[in-house]
Amino acid sequence: MKSQRPARRIRSGFTTIELIIVMVVMVIVATYTFISITPYRGVKLDSAAKKVAFDLSYARNMAQVMTEWYGVTFEAAPNNSYTIYKTDGTTDSIIADPSGGPFSVNLAQVFNGVEISVINITGGKKVEFNPLGAPYINKGGAAVSSEATITLSFQGRTKNIYITPNTGRIHD
Repeated sequence: MKSQRPARRIRSGFTTIELIIVMVVMVIVATYTFISITPYRGVKLDSAAKKVAFDLSYARNMAQVMTEWYGVTFEAAPNNSYTIYKTDGTTDSIIADPSGGPFSVNLAQVFNGVEISVINITGGKKVEFNPLGAPYINKGGAAVSSEATITLSFQGRTKNIYITPNTGRIHD
């Protein structure tokens, strides 16, 4: 007599662990897709505005600490850049960036597509700070008489950086 072995069960379907692994993979793919598709316009524009405001403050602070004149000159699109320099009224010398190299920033390169769309500074495209931190048109010229504005734009959004006359307060 043959011994009967229990029949093997044939399972169909997935185990709980297999389902959880598939769901985790789907969540990872969905998250990656969302991040890739969603434009972070606001974050990029805000970061660029904070960088410009910080660099303007840096020039102002250098003028106060070193008791010399420092300035920032802006170039709107297509250049989208600004440079920080020290001036004696005749010669402008680009200062060194604390991280090395000349202190010249191209926003379109650093923030991929952010543009300097409007430069509204009394008398032109530059502002110079005296040793007290007050904004001037240039060392030999008059003080900035109205609030200066630098407007950045990215994919239809804009952000302004303001320089207050007399005090040189910089804010966005």
